[in-house]
Amino acid sequence: MFDKPHYLVSFILDNQPQSRTLEHDAEHLDSRQAEALLKQTFSELKDARLSDVQVQKRTRHEQGNNIPGHYQQP
Repeated sequence: MFDKPHYLVSFILDNQPQSRTLEHDAEHLDSRQAEALLKQTFSELKDARLSDVQVQKRTRHEQGNNIPGHYQQP
């Protein structure tokens, strides 16, 4: 288990699906909070326009950071 809850946040940036992992103290993280945290944590996203932000809570360490959480619909 993690010390702090980890979240996989998936989003669309410039028509490309991307994701980042965040640690957050709260037991729940909604998409608005996640977007704000992404922009604070990752300097390359500070002024970015993100869309379709989705959040998945990671509960097991072996899930790792490499599980894609978002796919752009055709």
